[in-house]
Order: sequence, then C-alpha cells, then structure tokens
Amino acid sequence: MSKATCLAAIACVVGAALPTSAAAQFEFTPFFASYYALTPINSDVDGTGTIKERQTPAPALGGRFTFWLGSSFGIEAAGSFALSGTRFVSDNATGGAGFSLAGTLITGSGRLLYRPARTNLHFLIGGGVVSRGGDTWDFANITSKTDIGGVVGFGVKASVTPKFALNVGVESFLYSADPDGSGSGYDTEFQADIYVTIGVPISFGGR
Repeated sequence: MSKATCLAAIACVVGAALPTSAAAQFEFTPFFASYYALTPINSDVDGTGTIKERQTPAPALGGRFTFWLGSSFGIEAAGSFALSGTRFVSDNATGGAGFSLAGTLITGSGRLLYRPARTNLHFLIGGGVVSRGGDTWDFANITSKTDIGGVVGFGVKASVTPKFALNVGVESFLYSADPDGSGSGYDTEFQADIYVTIGVPISFGGR
C-alpha cells in the first residue's frame, strides 16, 4: 500500500468518526515532550557493526485535538516537532565515532482513544507519519525522509485544581525506516520512538 493510500485511509477513519452530537466534548492540548529513540537508524555504519547511527534525544513541542464521543471513546489528531538529529556511536571505546549532526523530527497521527469507566486513564492506538529533516539528512543518497507506521500509548489526566488539569502520557511510534531506499548506506531498520509528554487540556463543549 502506498504512503498516499495510507494517509487517505487515516483521514477517512478520522472523518467518519467526527461527532454529530452537541454533547461531544472537544479538547485542545498543547504539550511539551521528551523524545527518545530505542533503536538505531543505522546499526552498521562501518560494515562491521561497530559504529551505529542513532537519533539524538531531544525536547519536543506539539498539540492534540481530541473529540470525546462519550465517557469512554474518542478520536484524536496530534502532531509534534523535535530538534533531533543523529549521533554516531561506537562499541569500540578507542574511537571512530562520537560526533553529531543537527536535524528535525516531525510527526503527525490520527488515533482512537479508550478511557475505562471511573478512571482518569486513557489508552490510544492509531497510525501516522514520521518525517526527518535538517543537516543530517541533506545528502544526495537520502531518498526517503518520511515513513508511515503505528502509534500506541497511554496517559492520565490529573486535576490540579477544579479548573486546571495536566495530561501526562507516554507514546511510541513504531515503523520501519530506510533513508536511502535500500542503497549502500542504510538497511531497513525497525524504529521504536518514545515520547514522554505533559500538556494542559483546554476543553470546549461538554457532555
């Protein structure tokens, strides 16, 4: 399935689930996040498996638009921007790596939410895109800066005061990346990107 087809399918799911009842609740949540990559983007830079290229941990900013369709189910569109480049690390302590290049990481996703009864927890599952940019990807052999994958996560809404709350969550983007399109520099690598988020939900409407 092509990337365009996948994106169209995500848009159709989100559009079909839009609330038709005035009782649905809409939330906008700006958030801060910390980004971490659990797996390397290139596990064999030097052909021996000694040097690896990893996305660097980074702060991120983002926002979510959420429609709660009742007490338990919702749909959500979310996006984030992180100043994450790549760093070359070596298993050999004598050298051969240790330098970094600047970059950016942008995500966009559509998700389904489930909130168990009588709790402030919620769980999410969906799909989206991950797009890379910046100096670390400005090479002639880089042909694929955008990847499509799935996203899963959970969160909790903590009320600080009757009118002020915080949303704290953990999300993981899961996908395969091959920046040079199966060229000589990169192999297809499974990616597991983690975002730890904290945001302030702003509610409109109500049930």
